[in-house]
Amino acid sequence: DNGRLGKAVQFDDTRSKGLLYVLLFELLFGKYKNIRGGGKVKRNVIKHEKELQRIKDVVCAERAAACEDGDVTPGGLRNAPVFPRYVRINTLKTTAREVVDTLRADLGGDELKIYADRHVPDLLVLSPSISSQLHSHDLVKSGKIVLQDKSSCFSALVLAHGSRSSSTTGLGDYIDACAAPGNKTSHLAALVSKELSGKQTKKEKKRRNTNNNIKSEIFAFDRSSKRVKILRDRLGAMVPDDDAMRVHMNPLHQDFLSADASDGRFASVRSILLDPSCSGSGIVNAPDRQADGGGSDSRIKSLANFQLVALKHAMLSFPKVDRIVYSTCSVHEEENEQVVATALKETTGEMEGEDDNMHWVLTKPACLDHWERRGRVAAGLTAEQAECLIRADGLRGDNTNGFFVSYFERKRCARKEAADESDYNMKYPEGVAVYDGEFNNTTSKDVAVKDVMSVDDADAEREVSKKGGNDNTSNGKKKRKAGGLPDAKGVSKKSKKAQKALAWKRRQAELKLKRIAKKKLSLAAAAAESK
Repeated sequence: DNGRLGKAVQFDDTRSKGLLYVLLFELLFGKYKNIRGGGKVKRNVIKHEKELQRIKDVVCAERAAACEDGDVTPGGLRNAPVFPRYVRINTLKTTAREVVDTLRADLGGDELKIYADRHVPDLLVLSPSISSQLHSHDLVKSGKIVLQDKSSCFSALVLAHGSRSSSTTGLGDYIDACAAPGNKTSHLAALVSKELSGKQTKKEKKRRNTNNNIKSEIFAFDRSSKRVKILRDRLGAMVPDDDAMRVHMNPLHQDFLSADASDGRFASVRSILLDPSCSGSGIVNAPDRQADGGGSDSRIKSLANFQLVALKHAMLSFPKVDRIVYSTCSVHEEENEQVVATALKETTGEMEGEDDNMHWVLTKPACLDHWERRGRVAAGLTAEQAECLIRADGLRGDNTNGFFVSYFERKRCARKEAADESDYNMKYPEGVAVYDGEFNNTTSKDVAVKDVMSVDDADAEREVSKKGGNDNTSNGKKKRKAGGLPDAKGVSKKSKKAQKALAWKRRQAELKLKRIAKKKLSLAAAAAESK
C-alpha cells in the first residue's frame, strides 16, 4: 500500500524491528493467528489487523501469480494451485439452509455463488477469493461451519458410508486413533449422528413409549497432552453436549498402540479411523512442505514403519471391529500402497488357521463410486485391489490437496453382490446447485484482484443495501481517513475490544499511582509528626 500501512504500524519509528516482525508473523501466519504479548508494538499491529490480513492475502496471491506461466518458482517450488474454498456444514449444530442464507446475507446477497460438492454431503463450494472473509465469520467461531479441505473429508465419509450395505452402517462405537486436532472426528460424529437419526428397527417402532435413541460413542485418541487439549476444545465447540445427541464424544489422552480390546470401554467398537502422522507431501498449496517434497527418504521410511505398526494393531487387536479406514495426506507409495499391501500380507499370515471370515479385504467405498482417481498397482497389489483405493492429486486437476484413502472390511461383512451395487444415496442441500467446475479458471491473480476491496468496505456496502441506500455519500458507504486505513469507527470488534481493555488498564494504572502517592504523603506526614 505504498508504505501507508508501514507508517500506520510505525515501522520506521519502532526500535525493536525484530519484535515487530515476530508479532506480524504470529498474527498473519502463526498457528493461533493471534499475538500474546508485545505492549505498544502489539497495539499498533492489532489496530490494523483487518488491513494487514487483506494485504497479506493480496501479496501471497500476487507472488503465486508471478510464477503462473511456469511449473516452478525461482526458488524451486511448484506453483501452488488455487482451490475453491470448501466449507463443511456442521449438521450437529445447524442446517444447510441456515448456513446458505447467513452467508448470502453477510457476504454478498444472491450474487454470492454457493454450490454443493458432488462427492461429500453437506460440503459447500465457494470462490477462493472469499477465504479471508470467512476466517473470522460468526459461523466459524460458533462451530456451525468448518473450513476443511475436500479431500480431508474423505476419511470420515468412507468410514460412515463406505459399506455397500446399509444394514450395519452407523451401528456400534468408533475409534479415531490419531484424532487431534479434531476436524475429522467432528465430521465422523456428524455423519454417524445423521445416520443413526434415520435408523429405527421394526421392534422399536412398535414400542411407542421409547425415544428410539440409538447412540454411538466415539473414542478419540491422542498421546500428546497439548494436542488432547486442542482436541477437547475443538470437539467442545463443534459437538453439543446434549443427552439427545446420537453420538457421545470421549477424548482420551492415550497412545492408540496401547489400547487393548479387552478394555470394557471398547467392547462395542466396530469401526476404526486411522489417519496417522505422515509426510504431508500431498498438501500442494503449502510452499514450506513443497520445498523438500514432504520429507527425506529416511523420514518417509520411519513414518511408513509407524503407519504399518498402527494399521496392523487396528487389524489384529480388535476382533469385533469390522471396518477400518486408513488414510494419509501423502502422495508417496511408501506411505500408501506399500503400507496397505504389507498390512494385508502380514495380517493374513498371522491370522492363518483362524476363521476365513475374520480376514481383511480391501473394499471399494460405496460413497466414492464416482471418484475417478484410484490407487496404483504397486507393492504386490492387484489391479482390482488398486481400484478399491482412493487417491486425490491437487496438481492433476482434482481441485483439492493430495490424499489417500483405503477401506478394509472383514470378509464376514463384505457384500457378496456385484462391487458396483450399493445402498448409498447421496443427498444434496435443497436449492443449491451441484458444483461443476465453475471456479476452475480462477487464478492467483483473480484472487488478488477480488480481494483488493477490504472487508470494511464490503461490510459498509451490506449495511447500505440493508437500509435501502445506494449512494456513496456520508449516509451510504463509510469514508476513510487519508492513507486508506480505517478510522476509529471502522476498526473491527476485536480492535475495539482491545482498545477498551487498554483504556481499562490505563485507568487502573492511574489509580494505582494515585494510591501510591497518597500513601507516600501519609507516610511523610506520620514521619513529620514523630519528629
